[in-house]
Amino acid sequence: MGDARVTYSVIIPTYNREPLLVEALRSVHGARPDFCEVIVVNDGTAFEPSTQDLIETLGAVFVQTKGGLGAGAARNIGAEHARGQWLLFLDDDDLIAAGYWQAVTGYIDAHLQSTDLAYGFCRASIQSDRSVMQQIAAAPAAFHIQPQEGNSLRPKIAGLGLGFWVSKALYHRVGGLNAELRTNEDTDFCLKLLSAGARCHNTKSHGAVIFQGDHGTAAASSTTKRYGPGQRARYFKHILDSQAEILATDSNAQAWLWKRYLKMAARAGGLEGYQTLRQAAGLTAGRKRLLAAYWAVWRVLAQLERR
Repeated sequence: MGDARVTYSVIIPTYNREPLLVEALRSVHGARPDFCEVIVVNDGTAFEPSTQDLIETLGAVFVQTKGGLGAGAARNIGAEHARGQWLLFLDDDDLIAAGYWQAVTGYIDAHLQSTDLAYGFCRASIQSDRSVMQQIAAAPAAFHIQPQEGNSLRPKIAGLGLGFWVSKALYHRVGGLNAELRTNEDTDFCLKLLSAGARCHNTKSHGAVIFQGDHGTAAASSTTKRYGPGQRARYFKHILDSQAEILATDSNAQAWLWKRYLKMAARAGGLEGYQTLRQAAGLTAGRKRLLAAYWAVWRVLAQLERR
């Protein structure tokens, strides 16, 4: 990859899911645009020689971390190594649809500058059968990308597995991903982008295929499932606190994030979620009552699960 014209950098963080990574890499090989580099950031144990050979055959850049830093930190490391002006993300257990990235880069080339505060994503097909995933990813599809209008925040928040792309200038402007958040760092990241004045662009077409099935060993399990409700509740509370200003502009998005926090807090047990809600500023009394009822329902459900 000595081409000085590299404009796009595909970043794939991976952690002990080698067989799935191989499939992701093969989907990238058939979908990557011109003037593109692929960066694999291994945050787990050393690869088998066959996987390393495939990475070299595909001309991908390989980066090894100290291990166990988390997906956010791995993506930040990938961004540091990226030569492209635009960053395209893919998770190691997902596939990218043929033609999606070509559509994204065609849209960028036609409408955007590398200094633009721009990011975007697509819809995704969620599957548990790997063979079905491969069929969907290989099927031809049309992608119509457009700016996401309106002041609502929810339609502008997406997971990084949803064919997510962002200008490198914007990525660095907001300081990248918060590496302290081991889950839901994408929600935090989107709110940071919007706080910086970024404009969201998306497509209703399915440009990514997301795996929600058996990942094999415990080490290879879903990142979200690796962390308990107490830890996830703390992550959501951090986002509520650190992104309070932008959330205050959209009460529905604010309530949505409070619900995610309260659900995890209720499942973790104790009264911390309810007490935090009572003390919260920026919520009307009516909204607090509704959220308190939501917390109470999840508290009962969690108690029933533990019996």
